[in-house]
Amino acid sequence: MAEDRSWAALLSGFSTALLVTRGAEGHLHARPMAMRQQVRGEEIWFATSARSKKCKDLEGEPQCALTFTAADGTTLSISGRGEIFRDRKLALELWDRSWSRWFPEGPAQRDLALVRVVPEHVESHDGVTGRSEVLYTSRRPAAASKKRRARATAARR
Repeated sequence: MAEDRSWAALLSGFSTALLVTRGAEGHLHARPMAMRQQVRGEEIWFATSARSKKCKDLEGEPQCALTFTAADGTTLSISGRGEIFRDRKLALELWDRSWSRWFPEGPAQRDLALVRVVPEHVESHDGVTGRSEVLYTSRRPAAASKKRRARATAARR
């Protein structure tokens, strides 16, 4: 397993990810998202409507997953924490031209929100050989583990 965050360089070959969130009803929801083309540190950024279901999902349960697929079938799968930002200054700083398709008014569009995913676990799956490799993993935050256990206990009652 690579201890450095060099996996971030692998993202430059992708422009779209499937973002998977868990809705309030417990179901998983996947949707394609146009990724900001420049990764900022270890953060992965997307633009969305502030009123979207994905925002509600992430506000209720920040654990999420991203998958990226290359033409040869190689995939990169990332699990981590998603956060929603409604900040015009940050939107201006992070704006990616590819988002203009959905936000023609640019970073000043009223309903624009940013989604930041901070990876906690990264795996690659080779489309040719079928081999998978863990590229990065972090310690799971204790608060997230406690919250998940509390939900599971409540659900069993």
